[in-house]
Amino acid sequence: ETFVAVSSGRDHVCALRPDGAAVCWGDNDRGKASPPAGETFVAVSSGWYHTCALRADGAAVCWGRDNHGQASPPAGETFVAVSSGGDHTCALRADGAAVCWGDNDRGKASPPPDERFVSISSGFDKHTCGLRPGGAAVCWGENEDYFSTPPRGETFTSISSNYYHTCGLRADGTAVCWGENEHGRASPPDETFVSISTGQHHGCGLRADGTAVCWGRDDHGQASPPAGETFAVSTEPWP
Repeated sequence: ETFVAVSSGRDHVCALRPDGAAVCWGDNDRGKASPPAGETFVAVSSGWYHTCALRADGAAVCWGRDNHGQASPPAGETFVAVSSGGDHTCALRADGAAVCWGDNDRGKASPPPDERFVSISSGFDKHTCGLRPGGAAVCWGENEDYFSTPPRGETFTSISSNYYHTCGLRADGTAVCWGENEHGRASPPDETFVSISTGQHHGCGLRADGTAVCWGRDDHGQASPPAGETFAVSTEPWP
């Protein structure tokens, strides 16, 4: 198989073929790895026990666990980006307004009403972060260990939230992380990257040459990318 996008959840993965069809693998508890047949998408985001994707017309389609409504996007809405968390999902309308659904414990599904964003990232349990058009980060939800408190004066080109920490990329490619730093997951190396992604206890970034660098907990090899491999690098907006 070859894919144009991939998103890892808790114990499943979903990806998009070039024709937009979704393919998922891993644990299929509650159907989270069973995308609807016959659908095609332009973006996909795997959460803890559910997955959401965007059709070409901007409509969101979700599958998997829906005990908090996290897999039930609002009817009639269209979006340009979607991010699935643990038991909530957030998406961006074309005007940059954030819309969230699912569990709102700790306020993670209550974005600031008057804010506009260019990207959004749902954490896996406690918080959500977005980037304003100027690159400033805004987070909402629980703020234990200050994972919802971005560093003052910083601006970013991308952002990735997970369980207890968040990381962002500056315009010069250096990574900045905040929140809980157990296992060093909020301590990125002094490298420059073109993209970044946080896991539960680790983070990874891609250098401009396509090589991956990871940090944090490595008890299952999650922070040890295969030697000699390079990966596709895209700086285009997603989706």
